[in-house]
Amino acid sequence: MAAGDAAIAAPAAAQAKPPGALARLLAHPSFRWGLLLFGAVALCGLAADWLAPHDPLRNNFRTRFVAPNETFWFGTDRFGRDILSRTLHGIRVSLRIGLGVALLTALLGGAVGAVAGFVRRADGPLMRFMDALMAFPAVLLAIALAAALGPSEFNVVLALSIAYVPRTARVMRAGVLVVREFPFVEGARAIGASPARVLLRHVLPNAMAPLVVQQTYVFALAVLAEAVLSFLGVGPPPPTPTLGGIISEGRDYIQEAPWISLAPGVVIALVVLGLNLMGDGLRDALDPRLRTAVR
Repeated sequence: MAAGDAAIAAPAAAQAKPPGALARLLAHPSFRWGLLLFGAVALCGLAADWLAPHDPLRNNFRTRFVAPNETFWFGTDRFGRDILSRTLHGIRVSLRIGLGVALLTALLGGAVGAVAGFVRRADGPLMRFMDALMAFPAVLLAIALAAALGPSEFNVVLALSIAYVPRTARVMRAGVLVVREFPFVEGARAIGASPARVLLRHVLPNAMAPLVVQQTYVFALAVLAEAVLSFLGVGPPPPTPTLGGIISEGRDYIQEAPWISLAPGVVIALVVLGLNLMGDGLRDALDPRLRTAVR
């Protein structure tokens, strides 16, 4: 009888095991929809060389301002260039810049926030400097830096990273301030672990979840900000197709040829929406206080 009860209890215990982070993510509707939107746009950008029906840089004045049709699905611009092809290649540039900004701000902001939160004497000077940077609106600071550095893709990544580092640093600092007071951190100090080992082996791994969530929003903000910089002419220089640049080229013809600005604008909205939905799902899956039940 006892053996039978144990046999029944074992599968029940296995079914009652809490789902992992991946299962919670895949079960979260917000994350699923965000992944679907962002993944579809990202795949289109990665496969732009194969999906683009025309050369995005080729001028053809005989096909200027052609409305969307079976040959040019998204129409053409004032130089006769195919908007669909330019939008697909513009997606690749925007995602490359967004990913670069997200990684660089995670590295720089994470390092600043970790040191500020763990080393008490460094907290004041580092965070006051971050507060000084946050006194400037991020987009305006990025515009000023990009204009000073010159129009190039690398300079756009650098300017946006500097603009968004303070926000990432504050998020990382808050997580480190909480984790450094946990009993297992005190135990590591008690057995003689060096401060560097305590920070790298015990504090940082347990303070990374908010940083991961934050970077999805930084990615989305970077895509939007890159479009703003390109729209103002301080983004990647022509003839590189960028989503903001395409919108800027179509603003003078918005009444006669609205399709020029429509396609890249919709793509930017889909990318930002997808990333924000993914961020919401990550927050719920990684934060034990906000985890949703897997149905």
